[in-house]
Amino acid sequence: GGTATVVGAASIGGALSVGGATNLLGTVTVAGKAEFDSDVCVSGNTILVGNLTVGGTTTIGGAVSIAGALSVGGAGHFASTVTVAGAVSLASTLSVGGAAHFASTVTIAGNTTLTGTLGVGGVATFADKVEFDDDVCVSGNSVLVGNLTVGGTTTIGGAASIAGALSVGGTANFASTVTIAGTNVQAANAKVCAS
Repeated sequence: GGTATVVGAASIGGALSVGGATNLLGTVTVAGKAEFDSDVCVSGNTILVGNLTVGGTTTIGGAVSIAGALSVGGAGHFASTVTVAGAVSLASTLSVGGAAHFASTVTIAGNTTLTGTLGVGGVATFADKVEFDDDVCVSGNSVLVGNLTVGGTTTIGGAASIAGALSVGGTANFASTVTIAGTNVQAANAKVCAS
């Protein structure tokens, strides 16, 4: 019923059952598996030399620092901002439900499919050919530095001003009056038919 003090080593061949609190002032070495049927509270740091396997949910109230690789077999849910200081490599599909903001350059090596509207606030530069399968509407002025080739009919609703020479390889049909402001009209092998 009193206190038992053991000064030297103690060896217990059977089970040890302690009904009250246990205070161990030195190191505890367990050669076999240790099982705890209730909560375990560690006031100091915890160092695990081997693997850590958790069968239930893990809640960490502070910051987590992982010096090695992090592998997640299931879905990962982040309730707040995720900051990645290094490169990010995604081997599969990336789905973003909200807005995506990129503060620097975005490089896409493969094809890009946009099912909605594309808004570009600055200059858009295309290093290769651009193809449109539907109508193209330009609200402002259009400046073409190179040649313009049109495979079908071209309809111009307003006035057309051509600063250089106009060459027509086929028949030209003018439905209204043609006014020539110059003094000379040159036509090789031309026929003028008046109705």
